[in-house]
Amino acid sequence: MKESIRNFAKVGNYIADDVRKISLKYFKKKLKIKSKDKVNFDPVTIADIKVQRKINEAIKKYFPKHSILGEEASIENISDYQWCIDPIDGTKSFIQGFPIWGTLISLSQKNKVVLGIADIPALDERYVGYSKISYKIKNGEKTKLKVRNTEKIKDSILNTTSPYVFANKKDQKIFEKIANEVKTVRLGGDCYSYCLLADGHIDLVIESGLKPWDIRALEPIIINAGGIIKTWEGNGIFHGGRIIAATNNKLFKKVKSEMNKKKPS
Repeated sequence: MKESIRNFAKVGNYIADDVRKISLKYFKKKLKIKSKDKVNFDPVTIADIKVQRKINEAIKKYFPKHSILGEEASIENISDYQWCIDPIDGTKSFIQGFPIWGTLISLSQKNKVVLGIADIPALDERYVGYSKISYKIKNGEKTKLKVRNTEKIKDSILNTTSPYVFANKKDQKIFEKIANEVKTVRLGGDCYSYCLLADGHIDLVIESGLKPWDIRALEPIIINAGGIIKTWEGNGIFHGGRIIAATNNKLFKKVKSEMNKKKPS
């Protein structure tokens, strides 16, 4: 297939349509759950494995020279293009029957993310970003995404999956400092929090310890909706790490400054 952003988006959406049938088949079913980490609970299910396998097969069919970085399985090729896949972002939510898990599909060209798709099968919602376009599909209807215009921390709605899964205790304490200043906080969002930000429902997402497949797909969705997403240090999110997503640059700068403030001795 010809390498063009329209074809990339077309294939990405086709893949998302196809694999949501697999994930929904296993959602709210009794599954054998394994942990990928012997110390911390990091669940993986047959749904994660089958969705990853199906996505990899489809990409290999349409774009055989492209590389794939997947949470559950990767394919290495020498290519300017790399797909990055999280078959089920929010596996803990998935196994608990909580519907805000999603499938994340992104494509980067020379380390720049050019396409992002976040499919939320249990809610029948999909968020797509590429080429200065950012939109949501719900019940077959497409609507443009646009962030809120909140500029003050005290007026902000903040989401995170959980400070308890942050990279370390220090990051938790920094998060708690911001959490005490905002209007309200909600925990347990997974990838859906970033979608809600792009759709104008919340103002901030702060997380720590993310992998590339956790975040790449969400970057073009947020940026093309008018938002900003960077690391706590103000760098790009391509390699994951500590992430701040905000409705605008003013709010981002205020939050970043506040997070970097040292307590008086």
